[in-house]
Amino acid sequence: THERKQWVFLWFNYMSKTLSFIRNYTRSLLDEPSPKNWTDSQLNTLIGQRYHRLYTAVTTVFEDYKISTTTLNTVANQQEYTNLPSDLFKLRRVEINYDIANTNSTFQRAAPISNIDIVRTRLAETNTGASIIRNPSYYYIGGTLGFLPIPDKTGTSAIKLWYTPLLTELADDEAEIDIPYPDRYYFLIAEGAAADALRFGQVEVAEADRLDQKFIAGVLLMQEELEDRIAEESKGIIDVSGDNLDFSTY
Repeated sequence: THERKQWVFLWFNYMSKTLSFIRNYTRSLLDEPSPKNWTDSQLNTLIGQRYHRLYTAVTTVFEDYKISTTTLNTVANQQEYTNLPSDLFKLRRVEINYDIANTNSTFQRAAPISNIDIVRTRLAETNTGASIIRNPSYYYIGGTLGFLPIPDKTGTSAIKLWYTPLLTELADDEAEIDIPYPDRYYFLIAEGAAADALRFGQVEVAEADRLDQKFIAGVLLMQEELEDRIAEESKGIIDVSGDNLDFSTY
């Protein structure tokens, strides 16, 4: 009845958005309250895949939703470092202190080198003079983080990283999804998982396509709604040139 459907809808909206909750919601879309065509394990896999897609869509427009930090040590005359966090997804900010043992030395933001062709001289540059008069730079290639100029001193925790981490899997039925405003967007995961389930074995391809289109449209709307995390005042222009205006150092 209409009243029963309304009650079920309200029940879904007020429950915690856990793996078991989303699986039950997925089963409601599949019209299969208990396992028959799809086991819980199979649905968990499909839910996990769509959950990762949704999280990736979030971080595309909402980069600072989840930020982790860590530090690395510099090694004298070592340009490249591979001991990066295992859960690193996107680098958001890098700072380095070339003389951290000196109490008067400070961290500087390292500017990203988007393409190594930008470096017109040697990539293994040690010069700290006129050719690199701005802030230091870094490149990130294949899991390797390199600095220009090359650190000339060994320093403990002399490199600071801010990064978007990889998504943690839903470990058990009580694990809650970790996306902004989960009450607003949880259903997208279920719609996507149901679409994948219906497509297996060509069960209901037309319905699978319909749910997939709802998932895609919902993700686009979610990205539009999440884009302005700080909604105060008007948009502005950020100076990202990285000029070092501290003329007391060389």
